[in-house]
Amino acid sequence: MRRIALAAAPVFALLAATLPALPAQSAIGLDSAASALGAKFVSVSWNWNHDDSGYRVQVSKTKDFSSVLTTRKARRDSSRPPSGRQATVIGHLHDASYYWVRVRKVKGNHKSGWTRPVRVATKAHYPDPITSVADTMGPQPGETTITWQAAGGYTDFYRIETALTPFAANKPGVPDHGRNARVFTAPGDARSLTLTAAQTADAGAGLGSGQHLFFRITAVRKGEADSQSRSYGPLQYAAIAGAGAAPNSAPIRVASYNVHVASADVADHPWAARAPLVAANIAAQHPAIVALQELVPAMWTNKDGGPGLDAALTAVGLGGYTLTRDTSWDANNPEDARILYDPSQVQMLSRCDAMKPSCAITVPDGGDVLVAPYALFQDRASGEQFWFVSAHLSHGNTADLDTLRGQQAQAIVDGMAAVNTQHLPVILGGDLNSSQTSIGQDAPHQAFTQDGWFDTASAASQVHLEYNTMNGYASPEVPSNYGFGARLDAILTLGMPGATRFEEVITGGPYPSDHNMVVADLGLPTS
Repeated sequence: MRRIALAAAPVFALLAATLPALPAQSAIGLDSAASALGAKFVSVSWNWNHDDSGYRVQVSKTKDFSSVLTTRKARRDSSRPPSGRQATVIGHLHDASYYWVRVRKVKGNHKSGWTRPVRVATKAHYPDPITSVADTMGPQPGETTITWQAAGGYTDFYRIETALTPFAANKPGVPDHGRNARVFTAPGDARSLTLTAAQTADAGAGLGSGQHLFFRITAVRKGEADSQSRSYGPLQYAAIAGAGAAPNSAPIRVASYNVHVASADVADHPWAARAPLVAANIAAQHPAIVALQELVPAMWTNKDGGPGLDAALTAVGLGGYTLTRDTSWDANNPEDARILYDPSQVQMLSRCDAMKPSCAITVPDGGDVLVAPYALFQDRASGEQFWFVSAHLSHGNTADLDTLRGQQAQAIVDGMAAVNTQHLPVILGGDLNSSQTSIGQDAPHQAFTQDGWFDTASAASQVHLEYNTMNGYASPEVPSNYGFGARLDAILTLGMPGATRFEEVITGGPYPSDHNMVVADLGLPTS
């Protein structure tokens, strides 16, 4: 039998846009024109020749064609195609897979030899869409469970990327990956993923951190030759299950409240009008101790006319409440961080001179000096002793100020370590002026939690965390678009992990302050 010689010009081409150009073999190249048609075919083209009567095209999974999947017969086009190349489509193939293809000419009963095989690939099929996503705390402290709905077709696994700050691929002004980004995966047949306490801790939002996780879930088709993905559109957030106070601990309620030093924050809303609202808000919660910020001595006993907070507390039945210190720290430094307590619930054991700097940690403030007052208390009901600290860190949403606040927090950590030689529990309430989404690294929060402090927003019961703690006197308040608010005001503990309840108290207008009070129900360890 006489063989028909193949033309010296290029014989055929395989069309697959997602693949890089392969080295020429028997003058075979790639053409990107047809691959967008689907993921289950290859398109083969060759030089049209008037003398040919037909062609044979074979597709195999193996290079030696020991397992031919299909053979396609093609008659020569009756007229020369505009490109000078004839083509055929071989379908019913698997997506994202490699194949080998070869072709030969036929003229009458004569057949040429096969061209040298060329490896080609089908594109990955687009995964089925994820139709809904939800998150629930738990089931155990420190854990969170992400659930989703999807048909699951063409999905090999789900990729869940987490971060502590917002992120979005290819969105102007938003980073592709957030701070402390982590990636977790779940099988293609899964419809939920529980992140363990160890995993949430690695992601930066473990038990006691008080942090949430931003996350985005993506369905992924990962074949041998190609991959494709489909993300669920909106960025999601996950809340972490908290932990309650230790069993048999002594209950105590504490609060932190920035009452705003400005005499009139909005029209017709001076401190004389706000002080009774502040007092009523405190009375509704009746904490044993309150860390106050922006309360200078004149706001306690208003000597310029009108009642101060002292008189306002008496008016609502809390006349016994007192400050650990109601005087300025020195002549040029009144300072605004204070500790308010109820002597019927706790006894102050510290002996501090009210006429000179005492019982306070010096906090650096870029050349100025801040102080964080502290005091030793004893719970009257249980007899347990503990330290309490009030702090007000520098304000401003810049990276430099974030670094400064981290230094201020570290000064408090170190200062209390020096004072607390008995290793008693410590409670801190403060306006840290920093939140999870602030510019920088949320440095003060990191300084505390890395030293073992517990953010009581990780309580077993978490109330109104969807709001910012700074309300801006806007009524009604609107929940954060993130799903959790910027929590500038915090209550942290050392040596007493867990909290029964953490609440951001929402009062509505007229607001007592431009900050919302935060309250925590804690448990003092019992000896």
